[in-house]
Amino acid sequence: AMEYIRRLDNYDAGDIAELCVAAGMFEEAFTIYMRFEKYAEGVSVLLDHLQDVSRAEEFAIQRDEPEVWRVLGVAQLKRGMVVPGVRSLGKAKDITNYELVISAAKEHATPADYEVVIKYLKTIRNKTKDIRMVDTEIVYGLCRQQKLAEIEEFLALPHAADLEDVGERVMDEELWFAAKMIFTVLKDNGKLAVVLVRLGDFKAAVDAAKKADRVNAWKLVCFACVDAKEFRLAQQCGLKVIVEASELSDVVEYYEDRGHFAQLMDLLDAGLTLERAHQAMFTENGVLYTKYKEERAMDYMKMWWQKSNVPRLIRACEVAWLWAEAAYLYSVYEEWDNVATVMMEHGPSAWNASLFTDAISKAGSLEVMYKAVRFYICEHAELLNDLLIVLAPKAESTRLMGILRGSYREQFGELGILPLCKGFLNKAQDANLPELNHAMNDVLIAEGDADGLKDSVTTFDNFEQISLATRLESHEFIAFRRLAIDLYRRNGKFEQALEASKRDHLWKELITSVAASADPEIMEEAVKMFVETGLRECFTALLFACYEDFPPDLALEYAWMYDMMDFAMPFLIQTMREVGQRLMGLEEESKEQRDAEEEQKREEEDEINNDASVLLYGVGHHGKGDQPLAITYQPGVAAPHGPMAAGAVPQIGWGGGMQSVRPQATYNMNAYQTQAYQTRQAAAAYQSRAAAAQQAYMTQRQAQAQAQAYASRAAQAYASRAAQAYASQYTTQQR
Repeated sequence: AMEYIRRLDNYDAGDIAELCVAAGMFEEAFTIYMRFEKYAEGVSVLLDHLQDVSRAEEFAIQRDEPEVWRVLGVAQLKRGMVVPGVRSLGKAKDITNYELVISAAKEHATPADYEVVIKYLKTIRNKTKDIRMVDTEIVYGLCRQQKLAEIEEFLALPHAADLEDVGERVMDEELWFAAKMIFTVLKDNGKLAVVLVRLGDFKAAVDAAKKADRVNAWKLVCFACVDAKEFRLAQQCGLKVIVEASELSDVVEYYEDRGHFAQLMDLLDAGLTLERAHQAMFTENGVLYTKYKEERAMDYMKMWWQKSNVPRLIRACEVAWLWAEAAYLYSVYEEWDNVATVMMEHGPSAWNASLFTDAISKAGSLEVMYKAVRFYICEHAELLNDLLIVLAPKAESTRLMGILRGSYREQFGELGILPLCKGFLNKAQDANLPELNHAMNDVLIAEGDADGLKDSVTTFDNFEQISLATRLESHEFIAFRRLAIDLYRRNGKFEQALEASKRDHLWKELITSVAASADPEIMEEAVKMFVETGLRECFTALLFACYEDFPPDLALEYAWMYDMMDFAMPFLIQTMREVGQRLMGLEEESKEQRDAEEEQKREEEDEINNDASVLLYGVGHHGKGDQPLAITYQPGVAAPHGPMAAGAVPQIGWGGGMQSVRPQATYNMNAYQTQAYQTRQAAAAYQSRAAAAQQAYMTQRQAQAQAQAYASRAAQAYASRAAQAYASQYTTQQR
């Protein structure tokens, strides 16, 4: 390929050279460029592909063309060869790549290299558009060379340098004298103060910060003084900084990172008295107390919690394991669940009886309450009753009892620690809740307190009474078994009550249960048992206990069959007396009814006889209107004979004037009507008396019928039992 390149010349050099570069034939490409006098492209191949800078330098010297020097200079600057690159650009008289020169100088130039850079920049200074960049780099280069006089001379002339950028860069390079000159010219007292601090002139630095009167200036000087351990000056500056909430954290962090904890706390303590003191200052100081002065942390919290961020202090206390302080802060923040939780989890250092009781009474989480019960069981069992009394209105009694029963079950048995809580149960049982009643009953059974158990089940009946009765039925103490019978009886389980009474021969309880049942079959069964076993006194007691419900004929029958007439006689006598009193009462009632009816009849007759309207209007006037009697004189009619026969006399019912007088027949008719009315009244009275007599007769007949029926039933029962006895006796004899 090289032979063809050298021999042939009728081809496109640029295209062939590019193809050679693409194929990795760099020497062939360089040869093509040289043969066709494309020296800039050729030196590019040497620099970019063959990476042979020295050969490129020799080639540039050999050809000495500006374009070749320019390409070489750019390549040298990109490779960090500041001085050779700047010189190559100078030989090329290139003023367009000053930015590359400046960037290469920033990254790679040494103070000595800036001699060449400054010379080049001064050469092109008035020929470029961005004179600001050029002047800035000239000043920076002079600062790097510590040529303060030249700096002062350059700055005295018109220039466009960005002195702030130069000042930042020389501060980063710690060129403090140059920085002092720059910031003095800029009158940037804030940064000048920092520079003065670096130069060890702290008083002048504080004065500069005062002139600046900016937070950043105070902050920079403060930090510088801290680094120099000039803590008095640092505090003087720091007081101006910490009143700004946004800057406080930086100050705290700066002091802490350098281990100046006491000086930082002194600074914040002094700042708390300032007029501009804010919440963050109190909070941060409290955090510092939790870290570095734990013994005074509680006093600080009590004094300044109202001006602090309480959640932040709580977190700080938890990090520092100051649990008592954390519990106190939770309480003032009214997070009662957390108060109780902290005290339970860190009891040895945080628990306080009064605060815990107050917190648990205001807690809202039931889980915290149950956890508190377990905590007291383990660590403060002597105060468990007080805690339970506080929790009773809010906690679920079923779960409480479950916790108490499950605690120390292996050591104390199935009731666990429940007997220790008897005081609580006595007070809480007033609510008459089934769980509490059940727990109290279990405790009383375990203690063998039968009287207490009786009072409990009598006063507080909201529990599974049948279950308790079944449990007590097999108890070793008879007092508890007697209580089981009582529970059966209360709940209508009379069969179980009778069986339990028979088993323990508790005849009094049996009689009471039978009487309460009012069941004829149960009564007869009990009587039969007593007479068959010869318990005559119990037979008598049962008859009287069941007096209202027990059939007298059945009592008489059993007394006759088992030769216990003497023991049944009190019952029979009482029964006969009551029957007699009832009959006498019926007769007395009938007599009183008859007397009342007769009295009513007499009153009605007296009312009729004493009523003057009957004479005036007649007995038929009721309901027909009042029609006056017309007893008048009729002309031509003789006066009646008798004492009034002396001629005409005025009659009742004069119509006035010369009216005609009605005949005497009218008077006779009225008299007849009166007599008829009296007859009807007498008939009505007679009918009333007859009805009463008939009612009395019917009552008497009913009583006689009942007595006959009773006697018939008794005879039938006696005959039936006698037949059964005879059959049984006959069967026995046959056998």
